Amino acid sequence: MTEQEQAKGAPKGPASFCVPRAAIEALLAAKATAYEVCAYLVLAKHTESTGRYSSASISAVNKATGANKVRGGPVDRAIQRLLTIQAHRTVTVEEQRHRRTKQGFRTFTEEVTKRESLGPILFDRATWHAQTGEILPDGPTERGLVRYVLPDFGEAPADRVWFDSGLVAGFGEFRQPLKVLKNAGDVAARLLLAMYAANDMELWGGVRPRGPGSGPWRRYEPVADDVHLHGGARLIRAKNRREGAAIDKRISGGDDQAYFDALLPLETAGLIYEVIMVLNRSAKKTKFVSTGEEYSNIPDDAEPLYELDTRSEHGYKPEGEEGIGGATAKTAGELGHSVATEGGRFDGTYAAIVRRGQAAMIAGIYRLRFRVRNPKNAGVTGTWARIGQNNREAFNLVQAIRAANNLPALVPPWEAGKPETASPAASVPF
Repeated sequence: MTEQEQAKGAPKGPASFCVPRAAIEALLAAKATAYEVCAYLVLAKHTESTGRYSSASISAVNKATGANKVRGGPVDRAIQRLLTIQAHRTVTVEEQRHRRTKQGFRTFTEEVTKRESLGPILFDRATWHAQTGEILPDGPTERGLVRYVLPDFGEAPADRVWFDSGLVAGFGEFRQPLKVLKNAGDVAARLLLAMYAANDMELWGGVRPRGPGSGPWRRYEPVADDVHLHGGARLIRAKNRREGAAIDKRISGGDDQAYFDALLPLETAGLIYEVIMVLNRSAKKTKFVSTGEEYSNIPDDAEPLYELDTRSEHGYKPEGEEGIGGATAKTAGELGHSVATEGGRFDGTYAAIVRRGQAAMIAGIYRLRFRVRNPKNAGVTGTWARIGQNNREAFNLVQAIRAANNLPALVPPWEAGKPETASPAASVPF
């Protein structure tokens, strides 16, 4: 849902905008700078309902990034380069080949993969009109003048990558997110762009950690043997170790350390945060190529079971995204298997409780702060309904184990702090 649609009387709610995947691939392939990534996002945010015609000016980019407004400055240079970056696609075609044999030449058909240019990811007004002759859909005032055209390369809106408009406009304590992103540097800007492309709220509740184009995640390694609990459950304990990823070399130029270092400013700025999840598969033991050290990898067919906690380096934990890690930790401690250090301090260790026989592991999945949140957007309501249902089912198992071990029932985390007369339904964040 774009801001322009809201202005025409569409249902109110957080606005969003989309970017073609081909454009994101082009920006990554071109090793776009932080200024170039930010400039493209500002232009995309100020498009109308098709996501193609932008009324944003250079002043809008300067304002969003906090850039120096001098003519020929970094924003001018960024937009000039965006006009030259080409999108591509890979196509498979059949070509005839000829091969000499003892009987003479034989003709056969062979499939060949080719890289085909789709054209620039951005046009200025004059160039677009000169090449297409299209009469641009200007608004009734100077502010509605179409200044740039962002081709969609034939991608349906549902197939594009979606952003919450707050990433550009800011909200609350997040006044200028793109200024923060620009200051975080080129690698961080490209990494955040790639994480948006890998965002899969419907399945993962965050950035997809496995599969083609996946993003980073955080490893949690076992700190003790699993414990079988009375009542038919199993206790797993694992501690935060470090990040993992199938690193896209376009992001950091092949420098793995630079890739992981770029996560830190994104986290400390609150642009991303971690959700500690229990997955429905046991860890796949894998060895680092460089050191031979074994680590717990996420299997390709793993999916989330439930959420334990939400952790934010920025200190802002989104309301309504409570996991049940407090309940599992308390239960583990009361059964003699504490996950806290001496003195009750938290050291990054989490407890998960699953049914006996259920494969499971703990992993940290990154969630984007400025994701699509409006319930009118496809998938948003269903996503949070699924997450809430999974957490309630897991909490019910914890309650059953507590009852089987003569422990008192706990208050659900989504009910904590509510008046006694409040509805028992869990809050659903958008």
